[in-house]
Amino acid sequence: MNNLYHYIKYRLVLYPILLLVRFFLKENKILNHPHFFILGSGRNGSTLLATILNAHKNIVIPPEQFLLPYIIIRRYLLFPFNTKAWLKNVKKLYLKKEKTTNWQLDISKIKLKNGSISEIFNQIFLKYKFKHKKEAKYWGDKSPLNTNFIKYIYPEFIAAKYIFLIRDPRDVMLSYKKMIKNKSKNYYQWYALMKWEDSIRSYDYLKNNTEVHLIRYEDLINDTNNEIKKIQDFLSLDVVDNLSLLKEDISSMGVKNMSHHQNLNKPISNTSIGKWKNELSKEDLRCFNKRIKLKMKRFNYS
Repeated sequence: MNNLYHYIKYRLVLYPILLLVRFFLKENKILNHPHFFILGSGRNGSTLLATILNAHKNIVIPPEQFLLPYIIIRRYLLFPFNTKAWLKNVKKLYLKKEKTTNWQLDISKIKLKNGSISEIFNQIFLKYKFKHKKEAKYWGDKSPLNTNFIKYIYPEFIAAKYIFLIRDPRDVMLSYKKMIKNKSKNYYQWYALMKWEDSIRSYDYLKNNTEVHLIRYEDLINDTNNEIKKIQDFLSLDVVDNLSLLKEDISSMGVKNMSHHQNLNKPISNTSIGKWKNELSKEDLRCFNKRIKLKMKRFNYS
């Protein structure tokens, strides 16, 4: 019910209003500093990918943040003509620990050259870059939440590079089944498939508007070096061979104490691929209806 409420609120009610205000505000959304977003359904290897890419001297990816969609919404709906009040509100949001994953970043002195959303987000990420990795050329964002709000985000970051991760939805469901606790019976089934299908819709939206680099989790695991090389080429960076051997500890992503991320401390392994065959029930598999199967086939998941 809560997810239905969010769907109605953010897709059917707020989004049309935001489009209208955005049309009249006409902010400058061209951000010149190199940046990219890693997107996907969640439970798809995005944290692993971030730890690998963070080993490149020209890339810095902070831990997840859960603010960008709401920063956009507040800009257009609450503070469309009051940049100072909006900036003050953004700083207040970043003070809340639950809004970021162990960032520990002071943005109190951030100032804006203009009032655009892309500029304030850029300034925040540059602040993180200067604190942790001054030499980095690119900053990247790895927050699965953004995938669900891509229609809010892309128009503000049209110059960004977009990397999209996809994983076999049966293994996605199994991962959520193990992670989700204290929910009603079979909640994980609905939630996993909802997240996966919604991510495909987001991918199609991006593909129709800009260049997107698609990578399957299974290929990332089984042919890591080749897939990482493709990403470096996509970002126009000097290629560092065997970058996966240099991947950072998961503490760099702020998830050191999260049980569902502990396997990331181990060497890259394909043992999680196809686990659904032995661990999903017949009831679980019955959830994969014709519509979902057609989408699976599209991405070579038979």
